Amino acid sequence: METQDLAKKLKDLRVKRGMSQEYLADESQVSLRTIQRIENNESKPTGETIKRIANALGVKLNELIDSNLANETNDLDATLVFLKKQLSKAHEKSEIKTFEKFIELLQRLKEKEITSEQLERIETYIQYLELEKIPSFSKEIYNQKLAKFKKYLKNKLGFVPKNYYTTRTASFGIAFAIGIAFQNNLDVITKIGMLSAALLLIAIGIIIDRKIKKQERSFSF
Repeated sequence: METQDLAKKLKDLRVKRGMSQEYLADESQVSLRTIQRIENNESKPTGETIKRIANALGVKLNELIDSNLANETNDLDATLVFLKKQLSKAHEKSEIKTFEKFIELLQRLKEKEITSEQLERIETYIQYLELEKIPSFSKEIYNQKLAKFKKYLKNKLGFVPKNYYTTRTASFGIAFAIGIAFQNNLDVITKIGMLSAALLLIAIGIIIDRKIKKQERSFSF
């Protein structure tokens, strides 16, 4: 990121919205001194700081970021290329596995039918992760970034792992059924009733998963 460009953009947007530096600091929960240092081209802010400022200004993250920033990870395709280059440099099995997981996830997203709004939000979050700023490969850091990205897809975009509810209800239902089968103190009618309840629970899980799939929110994590 060119800090000079960011300084100008930040000041222009702040003035355009009639915000003082103090007001922007309060709204973004970023210190006044940090705002001043950015506008005076004295500081290179972190991704979290930029995200908070963008939210406070009511603009998209990339409106504050120079077009040349993170040109290796400014969209889905570019990020895939970047990660594949990182993979080619990896030697340890654990490193290779980490990159392969990240690449596989992004490829599935690319193949999935998603809206332009979802794509924009995904690419904005990828920029926020700042993968290209990791000075040297660290499996731990990339694993953390991957975990945060998966959490974002689930919690913010509403994607659900394939057959998530079917698996959960089936695991509980089968364990419950086995336990009931070995209860000698229960009569046959009671056992049948309880086993039917377990089957109903599994059926509900299947129905929920089918509904999620129909809404195109089902996804392989």
